[in-house]
Amino acid sequence: MSDVTVAASLSSTHSKIRSVAMPAAGERADQAPVDHHSRWGVVALCVKLIMIAGFLAITSFDFWDRVGNLVANGRFTTLTSFLAIWGLAMVALLFASFQPRLVTRLLWAVPLALSSAAAWLYFKASNADLSVFDILSLWASRNSVGEAASFYDRLIWPAAAIMAFGVASLSIPPAAKGARLSRWMGRMAWLPMLPILIIAAVVYAKDGGGSSGMPKQFAPLALSAMAAERIMTQGAPERRSVAWNATTQNRPRDIVMIIDESVRGDFVDLTPGNSHTPRIAALAGKFVNFGPAVSGGDCSVYSNAILRLAASRRDLAHSVNTNPTIWQYAKKAGYRTVYIDAQSTAKAVVVLGNTNFMTAREKHDIDRTYLIDDVAMDHADLRLIEILRGELAGSQPVFIYANKNGAHFPYDWSYPPSEAVYGPTVASAGQDTVATRIASYRNAIRWSVDYFMQELFERADLSNTAMLYTSDHGQLLKVGESTHCTIFNPDPRVGLVPLMAYAADQALRARFAAGAAANRGKASHFQIVPTVLELMGYSPADIASEYDESLFAATSHPAQFTSGDIFGLFSESMHWNPLDLSLDYLEPDAKTLVPGKLPAQASTLTAGTSR
Repeated sequence: MSDVTVAASLSSTHSKIRSVAMPAAGERADQAPVDHHSRWGVVALCVKLIMIAGFLAITSFDFWDRVGNLVANGRFTTLTSFLAIWGLAMVALLFASFQPRLVTRLLWAVPLALSSAAAWLYFKASNADLSVFDILSLWASRNSVGEAASFYDRLIWPAAAIMAFGVASLSIPPAAKGARLSRWMGRMAWLPMLPILIIAAVVYAKDGGGSSGMPKQFAPLALSAMAAERIMTQGAPERRSVAWNATTQNRPRDIVMIIDESVRGDFVDLTPGNSHTPRIAALAGKFVNFGPAVSGGDCSVYSNAILRLAASRRDLAHSVNTNPTIWQYAKKAGYRTVYIDAQSTAKAVVVLGNTNFMTAREKHDIDRTYLIDDVAMDHADLRLIEILRGELAGSQPVFIYANKNGAHFPYDWSYPPSEAVYGPTVASAGQDTVATRIASYRNAIRWSVDYFMQELFERADLSNTAMLYTSDHGQLLKVGESTHCTIFNPDPRVGLVPLMAYAADQALRARFAAGAAANRGKASHFQIVPTVLELMGYSPADIASEYDESLFAATSHPAQFTSGDIFGLFSESMHWNPLDLSLDYLEPDAKTLVPGKLPAQASTLTAGTSR
């Protein structure tokens, strides 16, 4: 190339640069042409950062509460660590959202947004931060996912919107550009794993605690991973065989345990002539009333595990894992064993697993299992009566453990629309308020407990039977908080349950009556198993070697219920919660609500009750 050609080329290039960089003659510098691509790139970057900030603001609902709590308690070392985790999490979030490849951004955006939406949904439903114990409880209660979705349906769409907004915020352009920057960003693609691992380590070090206030984009992922690890690796401790021998003298031929669902003790009134549960009040002479009483746990899965797995209060975590089950005790004593589940259908069990921590090994000792598929949910308990009647009609001694459908939320699913004698209900009003919840709950109790008991005594032959009736837990009827299954600082109402005994044998009834008088204001689920074992014919001396007092003797323990893990997955230290059974916990709206026949409800809620 000639020197002339090179010079001409340089001159042309120089002229082009001047035409872009320098204003023309008579043109002010601030009117010079700008790079429109660069300007819109800055705008897009600002929009993305604003969206991410908004997403964080929506889902970081308890950050300042946690900071304020740590400052108020002078825990500045913990505060420093907490803020450091938050800082690392925010850096990791930005690295995830600016990855050069869209597929990488989406691979992080979807789980981070889902984690945030799940944490928001749980907080709005329960007014509590999600913990690893909550995840374990939710997994064990997965058979109730349909009911939970219907009860909290008002929160599902906002949660879905939060997730969609999160995915958009973290995945939309701009991404990192330039070969060098893209290369460094790509190397940091796995950085978001670091806050997940650190949060998991904190929770592990604190025996399942320590996740409060942590970044919601990462904390639920860490907690879910920990819960999955514990579920898969905890193993199955070897259960002891029954070492005791039972006598067949002076014992009932048939023993029945009926465990209701979500029935609060103060909503079952045995006062003659009361307007709320008049049918069971008319049967008061047949029952020995131990209630109100305190449950073993505030969640169905844990209360039922305590009873079925014959756990002892003395060493709860060890005994619930290694004691013989109630079925093993019954079979050793010569009883045929029957389990009736009015809460789960066969299809649900196949798809979602067995109810209330029941394992295949436990089912090995059950002679007959009934799952109720052939009736609507609001008639499942009446079908349970028919099964009970058939099993009690035989001559062979039988032990029956029955889980009633009861009054689980949504409460309007638990009774036929024609039986809505209180209102307006959640379904009829289309509003979920304390007043409508109480009306719906009153209707559920009147049908599934009051009417059930009348039908049970009319249809079944109980002349050779001893029966214990209770509920798995109570209910909190406050909108915006969890109805039950709260791990930390639960409301005492969630542990408030009815507890009644029936005995055809008058001598046994007298023993129950003496025990009820001695246990007034103290009766507990933890007294049920030793009572049943004595009914089966095992000696009080043998039982006393493993258990504290039965219902036949006054307990020395204060009224307390557990919340959360009872299996020692993270720690053998239990969460014990006091319950003063002498107090009046009944809501004012529940006291003033008057029954009156109302028009049948027309609602989409009732359409979902068929099985």
